[in-house]
Amino acid sequence: MLSKAVLPASSSSTEPTLSAPSLPSKNTRGHSCVLCQRRKVRCDRQKPCSNCLKSRAECVPSAPPLPRRRQKKVTETDLLAKVRRYEHLLKNHGILTEEDDDAEEEGPGAEERRVERHEYKSSRENGRPPHQSMCISTKAPEAVTGALITNKGESHYVEKYASLMTQYKTMANVSSTLWENLREEIEDPRDTLNGSVCSDDETNENSIFPCAESFLVGHSPSPQMLTMQHPQPVHIFKLWQTFLVNVNPLVKMVHAPTMQQTILDASGDLKNISRPTECLMFAIYLLAVTSLATEDCESMFGDSRSNLIKKYSHATLQALINSKFLKSLNISTLQAFAFYLLAAQKFYDAHSMWVLTGSAVRISQRLGLHRDGSRYKMSPFDAEMRRRTWWQIVFLDSIASKFAGAGFPMWLTKFDTKIPLNISDSDLSPAMNDPPAAKDGATEMMFCALRFAVGQLVRDHVSQWRDAIGNPDMIGKKLKTVDAIEKTLNEKFIRYCDPSIPLHMLVDYTAKSVVCSLKIMARHPRQFPDKGASMSQADKDILFDLCLREVEIYNLSQSVQAIRGYSWHVQHYFQLDAFIHILSELGNRILGEEVERAWRIVQLAYEYHSDMITNTKNALFFATGNLCLKAWRKREEAGLATQGTYHTTPPPYISQLREQRSGSDLSLPSKVTRVEEAKSSTTQGLEYPTNISRLNNHTQPTNQYIGMIDTGYSDVEMPEITQDDWIYWNSIMDGDLPTHNHQDSQYFN
Repeated sequence: MLSKAVLPASSSSTEPTLSAPSLPSKNTRGHSCVLCQRRKVRCDRQKPCSNCLKSRAECVPSAPPLPRRRQKKVTETDLLAKVRRYEHLLKNHGILTEEDDDAEEEGPGAEERRVERHEYKSSRENGRPPHQSMCISTKAPEAVTGALITNKGESHYVEKYASLMTQYKTMANVSSTLWENLREEIEDPRDTLNGSVCSDDETNENSIFPCAESFLVGHSPSPQMLTMQHPQPVHIFKLWQTFLVNVNPLVKMVHAPTMQQTILDASGDLKNISRPTECLMFAIYLLAVTSLATEDCESMFGDSRSNLIKKYSHATLQALINSKFLKSLNISTLQAFAFYLLAAQKFYDAHSMWVLTGSAVRISQRLGLHRDGSRYKMSPFDAEMRRRTWWQIVFLDSIASKFAGAGFPMWLTKFDTKIPLNISDSDLSPAMNDPPAAKDGATEMMFCALRFAVGQLVRDHVSQWRDAIGNPDMIGKKLKTVDAIEKTLNEKFIRYCDPSIPLHMLVDYTAKSVVCSLKIMARHPRQFPDKGASMSQADKDILFDLCLREVEIYNLSQSVQAIRGYSWHVQHYFQLDAFIHILSELGNRILGEEVERAWRIVQLAYEYHSDMITNTKNALFFATGNLCLKAWRKREEAGLATQGTYHTTPPPYISQLREQRSGSDLSLPSKVTRVEEAKSSTTQGLEYPTNISRLNNHTQPTNQYIGMIDTGYSDVEMPEITQDDWIYWNSIMDGDLPTHNHQDSQYFN
């Protein structure tokens, strides 16, 4: 409100005058005149002022200033009203659901209520569908909250107290709560994406250090053009078809119809394909070649398998470096990295593999794959592909952890990503708005769905089993859990299998192998405080038979011609723990039909898993060979004791194992006549090696082999398992691996 000037009393006023003496009135104003303000001189505020009188100018009073408004005190009621208004707007835009609203009301009082913050940029501003719009959501399960920032197919997950700006190295060590307080000051959340990823055209030529990717994988430190490394278009199509038949049913990390169109488009213009797409294409080439036999590579592509693997492994590695895969937020780049690791399992040592799979896990977490996409308003297609990718990486790291002796990764209990749906690719489309319904029975996803279901079931019970270690009374409860898992697998998968379909045959073998493996875990001597010394003979017989059936199933899966194309993947899941137990028992079990059966199984295992002989740098395989030789020597001694009535001619794999150790001062009994040892396989280089030829003079598996996998238990008598053996192998399986030297001769001398 404007203040009013004081006016003199009118002489014609009819109001009565006061009897008190009147004060002299001043003809003044409460503010300067316009001329004094313009000249920036002091005004005496008279009317007219002295300055205007001297300059004979008109004294015009200036407009009075607006009165200061006192800020209204914000009350809790006002804040709650604002929150409700914002919630209403978020609901209207489809960001805040009723489930989110219910979660906010948890807690006894207003101070304990958690208000989820969502920032949203309307899809109307850029014309993109809602699932492609950039958004931030902090919804997360339990007490763990974080933000998933997505933009143009890229994503970046940030935990609640993690810095949105840690890519700025000068501030990386500042308290994370400081960045949480500054979160509202970040105007555009896309800055957290753009600030952490270099553009495709950036190079590292001016840096004094090579890029982190080349340090990790030891390759070229700078980007290189790979256009000439692509095969001919006709070979691209053959490799893609091979991938679809041999690899895709076992991995299912890409959507086949979408990827096929991408490859068709890219093959016509290889110079202008994006770097993530190029990564994925080379990784597909590599996995396709890895799944083929040498003769197939030569007939299809006119080159040896080893040359093709070397070519495409180097090209894939360089493509990953070109894409800056450690910093990339593109899921296609991560999928290419996972494909590369799948192909490299046979050629990298266990500890290096574990480090690399750990990198894949960290990249996945950075992309937010460990949080289910359905919580962040993603499209059903994107959410499902993220689930497939995450769970494949979970299995990769779990296997690597086992062989590296790292044990069960504790982070496996910390994610909430749902298992992928058991659906075919035809049921999934990038354009769909509603998620598809899961199916029971046979689909393209059947093998992966089986693995994911088992992984989820084991994950749900791992804490219970871990707490039961050392408590033999828990074996019964564990076996009941295994029976429940077996029933679930039969109802969801096995009963739908058609033996005439190769993938269904593999699903059947895998389900039986999983159940057998879980039963072995429940009965293993490591579950006992004395490492099995107190096990009854009946329990030992049951465990021995379970281990035999476990390795039998593996041998069978490798021998059937119909699933030959899947052998590249199956061989990575050889149950070494069961195999070690068999060898340990054969050191004590000398005679009997069950023993003969066991030695036949061991021979076939060495044939189909020949890496246990040729990979002399693997300390676990080397120690396993020592245990095998120790058991065979006792068999030879038993043959001499029976005056030659027991056949003890060493098979080729025993001769090869002995030849590898012939440089030691090992002395075998002079009474044992050794046959001429077979020549060792060709020495292989440091690059991806070719498969060695089959061992000679082996027994070919037949369909009768299937009959060996029965459900009964034998009554073979055997002496006690020595405690020293279990202590040794417990340390082996826990990662305390021996060095490759000849001091291990105690295990076969």
